[in-house]
Amino acid sequence: MSVRCDFDFKMCSQSEFLKELYDNYVNTSNMSFLQAVEKFEELAEKFIRPQFSSILARSGKSSRSVDQAWRNCKGSLYEYAICRALDEILTRNTSLAQKIDVIHGSRLDAHIRNQLAISNWSDILPDVDFAIVDKVCGKVVAVLSCKTSLRERLTETAFWARELKPKNISVIFITADKDKEVTADVNRYVVMHVLDYTIITDPNRYYEIVDEWKRKYGSKLDFKNMIKKVLGFKDIMTLLQQYTMMC
Repeated sequence: MSVRCDFDFKMCSQSEFLKELYDNYVNTSNMSFLQAVEKFEELAEKFIRPQFSSILARSGKSSRSVDQAWRNCKGSLYEYAICRALDEILTRNTSLAQKIDVIHGSRLDAHIRNQLAISNWSDILPDVDFAIVDKVCGKVVAVLSCKTSLRERLTETAFWARELKPKNISVIFITADKDKEVTADVNRYVVMHVLDYTIITDPNRYYEIVDEWKRKYGSKLDFKNMIKKVLGFKDIMTLLQQYTMMC
């Protein structure tokens, strides 16, 4: 594993164990990490969770405590799955890796943090999961926010999209949308009119969303432009290439 994905999980004491479980499953299944992140929900719930729960149960934790621990850890595991996929892209494409880097939020240096901060009496920083940095000019060109489901996080991400837009920093929301929340009207507005891009890692859910919005809003004059802001994870390579031309 590269240094890029060597970060501790938030609110989860089992980060190394879960990383090992995830990496071993992907490697023994002869999948790429790009393919694995598209199947994250199935992989996490059917293969990772049972082993995780078994270990915790044997240590004497109640089923309720085990379930809570899994909820705390799953979101961070999703971040890790996305990181491994992005790392795989950059490892395979050396010319791209020479131009941009993807840095986890826990590993941002002062120079990068200063670009993201709102300075008002004190510095206020977004909860960045990853920053995309142009290595040539040392500029943050986009930030990534990753969640398996939306909940209140989409509203927070929308706020930061408004704040970072004057700095020419894009905000990208990455989700599996496991609870099928993206198509709710308020969320649809945020996705299409506030955020720069939303990436749906589950390809089946991605096509469901696009098909539903085509049926409902396909006749709108600006629909073709708006729907371009919703991407499947397989499109992330094109997006990363786009960010090499921001400086």
